[in-house]
Amino acid sequence: MMIGGTYVIIIMLAIPVLSGISFFFRYFREISIAMALATLLFTTLVFTLNSGTYSYFYLNEINRYILICVSSIYVFSVIYGTGYHKKMGESRHLRVHMSMMGMFTFTMLFSLVINNLGLMWIGIEGTTASSAILIIIEGEPADMEAAWRYIIIVSAGLAIALISIILIYRVFGTLEITTLLVSSSQPSQILVLAALFGIIGFGTKGGIFPMHSWLPDAHGRAPSEISAMFSAVLLPIAIYAIYIIIKTINITAIYEATIFFTVISLLFVAIVMASQRDIKRMFAYSTMENMALILLGFALGGIALFGSILIIMTHAFAKAGAFYSSGNILETYHTRDMPNIQNVWGEQKFTSYTLIISTLAVSGAPPFGIFLGEFFILSSLYSHGLGSIMAILVILLGIIFLSVNYKVLKMVFSVAPPTSSARISTQQVLVTGATVAISCIFAFLFMVGLL
Repeated sequence: MMIGGTYVIIIMLAIPVLSGISFFFRYFREISIAMALATLLFTTLVFTLNSGTYSYFYLNEINRYILICVSSIYVFSVIYGTGYHKKMGESRHLRVHMSMMGMFTFTMLFSLVINNLGLMWIGIEGTTASSAILIIIEGEPADMEAAWRYIIIVSAGLAIALISIILIYRVFGTLEITTLLVSSSQPSQILVLAALFGIIGFGTKGGIFPMHSWLPDAHGRAPSEISAMFSAVLLPIAIYAIYIIIKTINITAIYEATIFFTVISLLFVAIVMASQRDIKRMFAYSTMENMALILLGFALGGIALFGSILIIMTHAFAKAGAFYSSGNILETYHTRDMPNIQNVWGEQKFTSYTLIISTLAVSGAPPFGIFLGEFFILSSLYSHGLGSIMAILVILLGIIFLSVNYKVLKMVFSVAPPTSSARISTQQVLVTGATVAISCIFAFLFMVGLL
């Protein structure tokens, strides 16, 4: 069984790499979609495997859910991209773009399943190289600047994470994740430094304040399907790497640090959210909020850990739906500036529905999974005797919720003369609707489970 499981994981990793061959064929779009669907099929098979080690790979009750999210959003983004970039025809840029989406997916899947913290670091670094190319498909100067900022800032953060990994190896003598998770060591200054460097380093990739500045630029300038992959599945992988470090270095300082970074991240988002004018940057800052909460749930453990998983699953599809909806709007209004986006209800009624629902989901409205996840995490804080911290987070979450939803509702229902609407493709309609529908199904299943 273990050998068979190893082969299934290897095939899952190989398929998105092989999707690069689509570059050389006329029907590169169809090949890319087929490869994405095959990746999702084998990821589903991997999901059914028992937790444990499979040669060089490791599955547990967290990474298996993120794997499903990665492959699902890969499928949706490839399909969405074939419609969103239809004006590019069969250009070389589009062929490279579709091919690199597969390589980007491979680096994410590899980072999740590899049973070695050092190789996980290499995989996460690989996501930077493969995804930076995806930002610049349209070749605008602002896209190039965002890609460079992304590479420089994230690489600097991952260099800090590498120091953490070196310190962990010095203390434990191994980087095998399964061994680290069951190892024990006396608290020391080296471990405190390793923990802090790990949170700061991988937190840079995960969009945790204060090394987050690449995130709104990269998410804002990337094509909408790539923004979806960034927010929905790339950032949770970096937070998962922090989870491994948290469980390896089980000391009080790391819990205090995660609470601190969570509070200041939410405080920053609450402050800047009200002044946002760019629709995609707004959703990028919203992602910072969700990642900070996931990190906090990972640190607290217990019911809060379950809350983090709920947020990961719901956020993946709802935030993808929000970015797909944003892409549909950009195609109509040709601007990211929200004050200039008016009467979406009159121009694109279907997109209005998906934008409102996805925004409610990602901002924590009941009964969506993010609301339940936040409830479990906040209640865990209270049970740990941190009621004051819980109260602060509730206030900050309320401010963020009102800011995001007010801006979206204003865009949708404001009155304005008709514009020369661009007709969005069937692929865009289907993908946007599917991701939002999955978020609603999750909400129903979660509520049934609680009842």
